Amino acid sequence: MTRYVLTCGLVLIAAGCKGQQEPAEPADVIEAPPTEAVDPADLPSAADEAPETQAPTQAEASELDAPATRARNLATELREAVGSPADCLKDYRPNSAMTIRVNISAVVRPTGIIIEPSATGRGLSTNDRRCFEHRVGAVTLEPLAGQSSKPVFTYVDIQYEPPVVETYDVAPPPPQPDDVVQPLPKKKPIAPSGVPIEGPAADPIEGPSGKPIEGPEGVPIEGPKPVPIEQ
Repeated sequence: MTRYVLTCGLVLIAAGCKGQQEPAEPADVIEAPPTEAVDPADLPSAADEAPETQAPTQAEASELDAPATRARNLATELREAVGSPADCLKDYRPNSAMTIRVNISAVVRPTGIIIEPSATGRGLSTNDRRCFEHRVGAVTLEPLAGQSSKPVFTYVDIQYEPPVVETYDVAPPPPQPDDVVQPLPKKKPIAPSGVPIEGPAADPIEGPSGKPIEGPEGVPIEGPKPVPIEQ
């Protein structure tokens, strides 16, 4: 029995060694054909493989070099052009210093001309608003890039200061206008002297004595006597 067990163990050990020495070849392996020698000069270079690029034209180069057109702020441009027209405040006169804000709306034409100006503000009268609208309508901005008009809304702030009333303990001297010649001082009167010259006494002039003119005596005119109307 011991001999049989030893014999089986030796057979198994021999079979395992033979399997490790001769591995089985897979059935689906395809052998590659032998490679032929290739001349390095026939291989494509990196310059040949790179795509052909055409040099940009002068117009395209100028477009590339030109800076990108920035978006315009029409509200800021209009506010800077109008400024701070404090002289339009003709009727609104606050008693204390304050900031008066005037809201402005208008339409900018493609040529830059301002149309349909409108001004509103607290305390402004009709004359004040018309003055602001006239100032806005007189502004001309740079032409627009497109062919359509654009609405614009902005505002202007006016720092109003009430007029200062000056008081004097002594009346101030009258204003002296320019280019005015002052009159010469009056001369002293001359004292009378000498003897007055008296001429001969004048004779009264008497005219001829006149006679009254008498005209012819008048004759009374008598008309027909009235006749009563009998009823």
